[in-house]
Amino acid sequence: MKWLDIVKLFSECILDKNAELAQVRYYTAPVLGRMSDDPMSTQRQRIYLQALRKIHPHNLEIIQGKILATTPYQRLVKPISEAPELKIVQVYDFNEKKTDVNLASDLITGAWTAAYEQAVICSNDSDLEGALAVVKKHHPQLRIGIVAPIQSEDHRHISGDLTKYSDWRKILNLSHIAAAQLPLRIPNSKIQKPDSW
Repeated sequence: MKWLDIVKLFSECILDKNAELAQVRYYTAPVLGRMSDDPMSTQRQRIYLQALRKIHPHNLEIIQGKILATTPYQRLVKPISEAPELKIVQVYDFNEKKTDVNLASDLITGAWTAAYEQAVICSNDSDLEGALAVVKKHHPQLRIGIVAPIQSEDHRHISGDLTKYSDWRKILNLSHIAAAQLPLRIPNSKIQKPDSW
């Protein structure tokens, strides 16, 4: 399920059949191998991005931010029975930087340059509310669709902060993901799906 063809996902599972897909922009950040539970995470991400670029050289753009790793001290919510004297612990904290800003900037720039008639955002991050509000205020003719990640057991819903500026909404499910997988081996290349995926 992780070997997702995001262009196919949008063109075949999300967009209306009459919509013309101009471009998919994938906002991500490189995995930090030294901070990952699985040392192969970095390699798997690199292979995945290579596969996407090979399959979709013309209508996919990958925009990378970065992961900022810090080691702050945090107060415990509940005492640990094996170490009741502990009140504060040091933890790893990872924050993806630039992703939301890059997406918001591109959304606003595209509206002002008439780069799109409809933007579809696959995110449930309410930090994007400001960008959506500006686009809808100054370019009300542009359509905005919101696609939320897979519905989970806690009944994930689309953020109300985003909903109020959207023209339509959709929640992904496992059947969408299953229908939009990359080939196990990418044609005309040596790229193949990692075994652990």
